Amino acid sequence: MNLSEIGQAIRDARKKQGQTLQTVASALGMSIATLSRLERGDLDDIGARRLLRVAEYMGLQLVVRPAGHGMTLEEAMDDAAKDFAAQAEHQP
Repeated sequence: MNLSEIGQAIRDARKKQGQTLQTVASALGMSIATLSRLERGDLDDIGARRLLRVAEYMGLQLVVRPAGHGMTLEEAMDDAAKDFAAQAEHQP
């Protein structure tokens, strides 16, 4: 997972929770611009502690695993659910 994907996951969680950039940024002591750049994957440098704090606040967990490691069961189930939903959309 790269920073762009992490940012997207953070954005998705924030929107799902109905929180604004301003609310989350204020709660975490960050600027709205910094949080927005993080969500877009456009933040060149963010410390591990800050990233972890944002993820935890949004109810997310950062996981480190060996490179090239296959999908987790949860990731495979998410992919399968997305594929199923996409197929259902294209059927009459």
